[in-house]
Amino acid sequence: MLNIIVFSLYLIFIYYVGYKGYKRVQTAEDLIVAGWSMPLSVVTGSLIAALLAAPFFFAAVGSGYTSGGFEGSATMGGLGTCMILGGLIWTKPLRRLKGWTLADYYGLRYGSKKLGAYTGIVMAIAFGVFNAAALTVGGTYIIQQLLQIDFLPAALLFVSLTVLYSVIGGLWAVAYTEIVQGALAIAGILGITIFVLFYYPDITFNPEWWNISELFNKAGVEFWSLYLVLALGDIPAVDLGQRVAAAKSPKVAQRSMMIAGAVIIAISWIPGMLGEAFRTIYPNSDNPETLMLAFAQGYFPPLIAAIFLTAMAAMGMSTVAACYVATSGIVTKNIYLDFINPNPQPKTLLRFSRLVILSSALLGLVLAVSFQRVIDLAYLAWDIIFVTIFWPIVLGPFWRRVSTPAVWASISVGLIYYIVTSLTSVPALPIQSEGFIGLLHELWLVPVFSGVVISGMTIVVVSLLVPPTEHVLEMHRVEKNKALDDVESK
Repeated sequence: MLNIIVFSLYLIFIYYVGYKGYKRVQTAEDLIVAGWSMPLSVVTGSLIAALLAAPFFFAAVGSGYTSGGFEGSATMGGLGTCMILGGLIWTKPLRRLKGWTLADYYGLRYGSKKLGAYTGIVMAIAFGVFNAAALTVGGTYIIQQLLQIDFLPAALLFVSLTVLYSVIGGLWAVAYTEIVQGALAIAGILGITIFVLFYYPDITFNPEWWNISELFNKAGVEFWSLYLVLALGDIPAVDLGQRVAAAKSPKVAQRSMMIAGAVIIAISWIPGMLGEAFRTIYPNSDNPETLMLAFAQGYFPPLIAAIFLTAMAAMGMSTVAACYVATSGIVTKNIYLDFINPNPQPKTLLRFSRLVILSSALLGLVLAVSFQRVIDLAYLAWDIIFVTIFWPIVLGPFWRRVSTPAVWASISVGLIYYIVTSLTSVPALPIQSEGFIGLLHELWLVPVFSGVVISGMTIVVVSLLVPPTEHVLEMHRVEKNKALDDVESK
């Protein structure tokens, strides 16, 4: 009963913020990019909360439980790294080009609305469906613990509450509530960490479970698979990009990314340590992704446990809501506005944006109920992004030679290669090595990594064969124009 009371009180709070956001939302721009008005503190807090999203943190703890300390820390370490790299690579260029969405970077930078729509579809599938489904699974776990109900009704409740919240307040409400939720979640995570270190000091940081030498031979393939897909593959993360697009200036956008990334890297060791400790506290667990919730309920006072679980549930809601809003932004701007109805009535556009949020939620719910695993769905989303749209956003700000046909070719080749090799196998020479060569060989056999190499070679070769147009070169000059960094959006 205490869990229900605390959760209900928190729902009143977030829907109050959602109502405040609803009063601010008059157009699709207000819903999707918060009127390009969010300050440094709000963007930074929202990004930190997004990176600490309960489902991903739970999945990281699960990896620490089953595989090793470094494997458990790979997810958070990769997310933090991708934030810093993204801050250095694309945040300022996106804001200088005045993009609504991350897909706008591709359309504006390479002078092709069709390319923006193409990349937008890839992003919408990866983040609006697969990533949203992963977050839904994690959020459902928390609702199950809070209310002691089965998975399906918990999933329906989680999605229903989140959709209503997203449709009402948009990105503005998501960002502002995430600050509170993130603070409570960090307090809970640190509380569990301190408790474990104090009461179970003899079962953490075992050298065999934290064997750094294994990272540089064949045994380190799982760590690098987890880390690199996030550290590099998640650089063009659409939900993070949506928060950055809402920042009031390019400088605010970049600083927010850098600060958030540094915070996440600083605490990235915690999931691996907790996973290691839970191996002793909860031996032979069938689903270690839920152990952090069980620990909070078993070792915290009831009120503290209820507050922690509620904060994690609410943060899961906000994070999946950001996926819904980001997907809505892409479909609204890069497909509906650019190709279907370029001059709609403001109310029509806002209504369409809200319908896309509902559609994304329904698709994510179906996948969540089907898979019921966080890590599988999440990494599928990041694999798709990594193998397709990674190179155009990484090379674009630094290499003026990148051409529009090269981007089309790179994305298409990467996607086709990934699908084919996932269904068959990656072509490779037989190599028998347990050392570093064996590690590289094992990584090559993973479709996403060999696919990234192939797509990277494609964008370089085609760019050298087909030079960019003058318009594309002009867009490159705009994205490099530092004089735009202090200009706040209207």
